[in-house]
Amino acid sequence: MFNQNEVKMLKNKIYIFTLSTFMSFTAIAECFDPPNNKVNWDGCDKKAAQLSKANLREAVLKKANLSQANLEGALLSDADLGYANLSEANLVKIKAKNARFISANLNKAIFDNARIESSKFDRAKLEYAKIRNASAKSTHFYNAQLTSADLSDSDFRESNFEQAVLSSVTAKNTNFHQSKMSYANLQAGNFQNADFSKAKLDNTDLSDANFNSANLEGADLHNADINNADFTGAKLGNATWIDRRRCRPGSVGICK
Repeated sequence: MFNQNEVKMLKNKIYIFTLSTFMSFTAIAECFDPPNNKVNWDGCDKKAAQLSKANLREAVLKKANLSQANLEGALLSDADLGYANLSEANLVKIKAKNARFISANLNKAIFDNARIESSKFDRAKLEYAKIRNASAKSTHFYNAQLTSADLSDSDFRESNFEQAVLSSVTAKNTNFHQSKMSYANLQAGNFQNADFSKAKLDNTDLSDANFNSANLEGADLHNADINNADFTGAKLGNATWIDRRRCRPGSVGICK
């Protein structure tokens, strides 16, 4: 026979077990919900899912497995993809303004022709990702890993790359106007014809980087490491040089 306290404890355990089981079944059921505005796929396995042109605006996709998924042309504005796995995903032509990709795995993902303005990729992994001809003004990549990514012909004006790793990236003709890159690693990157006008490049590692014909007018490079960097034909007028000297207007290739 159970005493009154033991009966009460048993009832509480049954209630907790029933509630947790119901919540688990509810969460699993939500993973089968069709793609829709504000859908909740938190933690769901959607590997290789076919979601081309899907409406996933304001969707909750945190910790979801979307590796190798086809999201070409999908609507992802204001969606939360924090900690999601999107490695090798097709994100071509997505519209993802104000989306959150914080700490997401985006290695080898393809963002060509995407619109990701004002989105957050802080601490995300984007190694070997392709973000070509993308519209990414005012986007945050704080402490993100972009090693060997291809950022060619994209617009990253006024974006934040502070403490990010952009070593060995290809960023030909890319617009980094007024971007913040303090303490970032741009070692061995190819930035030919890129626009870094008025960008913050202080304390960055620019060693072995190619800035051939790039625009660095008004940029701040104080305390940057420029060992073996190529500034042939680069516009350096009014830039703050590594020793804090102000380059003369019209300086090209060498800070005069």
